[in-house]
Amino acid sequence: MKIHLNNQYDKLIYYLMVYPCKYEIIDPGNPYKNKINYHLMYSQYNNFVNLLIESGIKVQFLDIMDSPSQVFSRDIGFVVKDILFISKLKSPERINEPNALKIFAKKHNLKTYEMKNNIEGGDVILHDEVMFVGMSRRSTREACDEVQEVLDKENIDVKVLPINFDNHKLHLDCVFNTIDRDNCIISDYVYDVDIIKKYMKNLIRIDHEAADKLGSNFVCLGDKRILTSNENVKNILCEYGYNAIYSDYSEVIKAGGSFTCSTLPILRI
Repeated sequence: MKIHLNNQYDKLIYYLMVYPCKYEIIDPGNPYKNKINYHLMYSQYNNFVNLLIESGIKVQFLDIMDSPSQVFSRDIGFVVKDILFISKLKSPERINEPNALKIFAKKHNLKTYEMKNNIEGGDVILHDEVMFVGMSRRSTREACDEVQEVLDKENIDVKVLPINFDNHKLHLDCVFNTIDRDNCIISDYVYDVDIIKKYMKNLIRIDHEAADKLGSNFVCLGDKRILTSNENVKNILCEYGYNAIYSDYSEVIKAGGSFTCSTLPILRI
């Protein structure tokens, strides 16, 4: 089985996902705790999966672990070139989630590296020669150094760049995302804008309201096609010439993640 990733926007071939069988909000501070419409949530999730399949993307569902947040499969790992990095998660209720990825990797004989320091895939945005890593409450500079050491040892010419942002926001992909080689969506929640500007020609800003509703948490399918759960961001992307498709994901978003969070890409070409 082939895995390979250079960035977030090449033509998407293969996603790993986890069906939300155990989905639940456990954060006592979340205003939506115990306020999930499960019938609607499953309908929205199924619609998202169907859109991916109709777009020609292979979707593989990983084994179910005993975790209420496993639907957010992005966090358990990330691919750089042909290496599958298996994350070390910080949240106690999610600590066993990477086991599903280990099972998949072993079954398909994938080249893997298991992280020793805390890092989550939602903080990782690969962009060709650089890898932006959000300095959230769940990813560390030590992890950045660890990834860089592995890439250097494997002669992979990718520079790991820590990015500071308002870490009241869960992950970097909640406030920033790339669209293609030259363009990205960014919000004022990102502090290290000057670092990003060195690698992106055009920074398309969204306001706090759009960011708070996870407007940057979209997925690029390739060929300028983008799936988004935010209607304002859909309109912005269309204005810039992208084929943006909106799909409601509001019941999953209540737990703090949207389309990016729900998908782990392992092959783009």
